[in-house]
Amino acid sequence: MMFSPSRHRGFVLIFALWVLGFLTVLAVGVAAGIRQKIVLLEKLDQRSHVQHLLEASVKYAAGYIGSQRSLAGESFKSSLKMNLHNNPQIFGQFDLGDSSASISYQGSDQSEVYGVIDEERKININTVNVAVLSRLIEKAINVKSDQARRLAESILDWRQFGESQAKGFFSDGYYSNLEYPYAKKDADYESLDELLLVKDITKEIYDQLIKFVTIYGNGRVNINTASREVLYALGFDDVLIDKIFEVRSGRDAQEATLDDHIFLKTYDIATEVNTVVKLLPEEIHQIDAINKQDLLTTNSFYYSIKSAVHLAHSSFSKEIRAIYSFKENKIVYWKER
Repeated sequence: MMFSPSRHRGFVLIFALWVLGFLTVLAVGVAAGIRQKIVLLEKLDQRSHVQHLLEASVKYAAGYIGSQRSLAGESFKSSLKMNLHNNPQIFGQFDLGDSSASISYQGSDQSEVYGVIDEERKININTVNVAVLSRLIEKAINVKSDQARRLAESILDWRQFGESQAKGFFSDGYYSNLEYPYAKKDADYESLDELLLVKDITKEIYDQLIKFVTIYGNGRVNINTASREVLYALGFDDVLIDKIFEVRSGRDAQEATLDDHIFLKTYDIATEVNTVVKLLPEEIHQIDAINKQDLLTTNSFYYSIKSAVHLAHSSFSKEIRAIYSFKENKIVYWKER
C-alpha cells in the first residue's frame, strides 16, 4: 500500500508536533526541577549567611562584655551596668546591607531593651531551697501558695538523688508510670529545658518561669540587678523592694543608667538604703536575715546574649541565645531557634 505525498507530509507533521510537545513537557519539567534546586540553594545560602551573622554577633557581644568587665576590675559599677544592660548604641539594630541584627532582652515592662542580662540576677534552681523557689513561683506565675509549693517540690525533686516523695507522689514511680516513661534526673540541671520534663511543669508555666531562673553562678543573687520577683522570692517584702529599687535607680528613677547606686558589699545594704529612704526596724531585720543565709552578692560573671538576624526583602529570620562566662572567657551555652 502506497502513501500519497500529502498523507506522508501529514504524518511527518503530526510526528513532529508530537516530538515538539514531548520536548516541551520535558523542558518544563527540567526547568521546574532546576528552579526548585535554585530556590533550595538560595535558602541554604540564606541560612548559611544568617548563621555566620549570628555567630559573629554573639562573638561581638562576648568580646564587648569581656572588655567592659576587664575595665571594671573586680567591682560592679554603674557604667558597667549601663553599658551592658541598656546600650542601644552598641547592641541596637545593626544595618548589614542585605540583613540586620540586634542583641536585646525583654525588660520588666515587656519592652525590648538593647543589651545583655546577667544570670546572677536570677534564682539558681540547682542551689535554691523549696521556700525561696515557692515564693518565686507564686509571684512570677501568679498562683496560690499551695500550688507554688507543689511545683517547687517537683522541680527540686527532679535533681535530688534517690526515691523521694513530694506531696503525695513517689517521683520515680510517677515518671516510670507515664505513657512514655523516663527516669528522673537525680542530678543537677544541665539545661533549663529539662524543666519541661518535670511533673506539672507545662509549657505555659515554663515560659513564665524561664525569665527568673538559671543554672549558672554560685546561687547568690546580685542585689544590683535582681528583679522584683526574685527579691520577693529571697524574702524581701514589697515595700522594702520598692525602697531598694528607689535607691538602686538613682535620681532619674531609671534602671541601668549612669546615676544608678551600686551596692558594693552585701552587709552595707541596709545602711546605704537607710541613708536615702528611712528603713523600719523590721526591714533592717529582713535584710540581715537574708544576708545570714548567704543569698546575696553584688557582682555578676555570667551573661545571657540573645541575638536575632533578619534578612531584608525576606521573611527569613533566626534567633540564638548564648551564655558567656567572663571568668572562663568562653561561651558555655548555645541554643538556636
